[in-house]
Amino acid sequence: MKYDKKTVGQIVKGVQWSSGIAIMVIGVLLAATLIQIKIHDPVNNQSLSNLMQRLERDPSNQNLKEDIRALDLLARKAYFTSAHQLRTGSAILLAALAIFLIMWKINAAIFSTQAAPPVKKLSWWQLQTRSAKTVAFAGGFFVTAAIFSSVLLKYTFTSSNSPGQAADYVDESLSQWANFRGPQGIGIASGDAPVDFDAASMEGIRWKVKVPLEGNSSPVVYDDRIFLTGGTKDARQVFCFDVSNGKLLWSYNVKVGGSEDQPLPKVDRETGFAAPTVACDGKRVYAIFATGELVSLTVKGKHVWSRFLGAPDNHYGHSSSLIAGGGLLFVQLDEYDKGKLLAINGKTGKTVWEVPRTILSWGSPILVNTGSRRELILVDNETVTSYDPVSGKLLWSKDCLYGEVGPSAAFSSGKVFVANEYAAAAGIDLVNLGDDGLPPVLWEWRGALPSTASPVSIDTLLFLATAGGTLTCIDNRTGTTLWEHEFDQGFYSSPVVAAGHVFLTDRNGVMHIFTVSDEQYSHVASREFGEPIVTTPAILDGYMVVRGEKFLYRVDGR
Repeated sequence: MKYDKKTVGQIVKGVQWSSGIAIMVIGVLLAATLIQIKIHDPVNNQSLSNLMQRLERDPSNQNLKEDIRALDLLARKAYFTSAHQLRTGSAILLAALAIFLIMWKINAAIFSTQAAPPVKKLSWWQLQTRSAKTVAFAGGFFVTAAIFSSVLLKYTFTSSNSPGQAADYVDESLSQWANFRGPQGIGIASGDAPVDFDAASMEGIRWKVKVPLEGNSSPVVYDDRIFLTGGTKDARQVFCFDVSNGKLLWSYNVKVGGSEDQPLPKVDRETGFAAPTVACDGKRVYAIFATGELVSLTVKGKHVWSRFLGAPDNHYGHSSSLIAGGGLLFVQLDEYDKGKLLAINGKTGKTVWEVPRTILSWGSPILVNTGSRRELILVDNETVTSYDPVSGKLLWSKDCLYGEVGPSAAFSSGKVFVANEYAAAAGIDLVNLGDDGLPPVLWEWRGALPSTASPVSIDTLLFLATAGGTLTCIDNRTGTTLWEHEFDQGFYSSPVVAAGHVFLTDRNGVMHIFTVSDEQYSHVASREFGEPIVTTPAILDGYMVVRGEKFLYRVDGR
């Protein structure tokens, strides 16, 4: 069939019009989808944050846990559905734009005749051309909006990641103990924990296994696997044990290129080569050692990536634990004058952002949801500092510490708490900001302060445990001492709160269990493990995992 020039032109115009209209419609739909993603953001969901705060006050409420899981699942389903729609819509939008431009070019080629003399009344074709230009302008606007939306999605909704981050967000759920001191790194367990057991007779102990290599890293539990590290000057290893029976599922001998050419760092005997606790995001487990060797493995023990960060210049040895969130791994590498905080893409091992840090410390970062945003909070020998985990932007910093800081920060009810021997304990309000728009220091407290054990806070109470054996309960609203209790032995292990009880293990391996109370020390039980313990237990719903000097225990209770 033969078409004349006019007929072909009409077909081209029709396709051009159709693609232009499609660009506008798809652009509007993409904008609406972006709004939906904002509403159903699983990371910064206000309803979910409110439920989490309620659970913090009532950690044994099973109905509340189910509501949180259901809401979290619903938000994630809506998010991923909308994200898929955005990706698909963007592809269709680009295709429509390509068709529109091709048809425009063809139309220009067909009617490339000398321009007609100007007339007052526009012809039909001139009207179509002018309309087409209008459509093109609008289409270009929506293309720009769509590209902006895609970029925004990449920055904000690939689990609050930074540029270049893959959409593989695995948030630590309430049922996991994914890093040092559990969810958010603050020492609050969501479930119950056993109080009646005897390690000597193995009553209430499900299993006890020897750890192949020494180390002061604490256990991490994700699903059915336990991860921890061991290290000496001759070897650094990552271990994975079966939760159900304690069987060693795999071990990985860490050898990172570049490290073999560097001298081994000097480490204190009490720190060792494997003090930092690993982090796990459900797909990968990450481990770092005093040598500066950083490795990522699958949960089945297969190598993903590794990096040599250089042995930190740190006179006790590197001990800051890792924490992961939003597809990023956060590495606090404090050393003399040349430290840094790294956010690393968990999938690729590439640095997403990096900020310098010039003051030394041995504490570990916490990653908390304040109710309005996520904050990555670090301590050092002078300050407590908060960063935006997405971009690394400095949010705020307070000079309220002193000495050689080992304890990490605590968090509860919108407040951050820090403490260190020879300095002071301090409470910082993240909700009610000062006139300068920054969190104010509410109070400072000077008394028996910790050198190693991190504080823990629940409801209105803050607990501090010292290396000398003093346990203090403070009103975290005012900094007022509520009560003190003296033990025969001191603490390096950090206290953990679970279902109304505090679990605190002294250096001789005696776990002291007491009730969360503002009136007095209310003793529940003291359980001896028969070996020194400086690590912090992982507490899941109904059981705990404890690492001693030589053995690893699963405690279920009698």
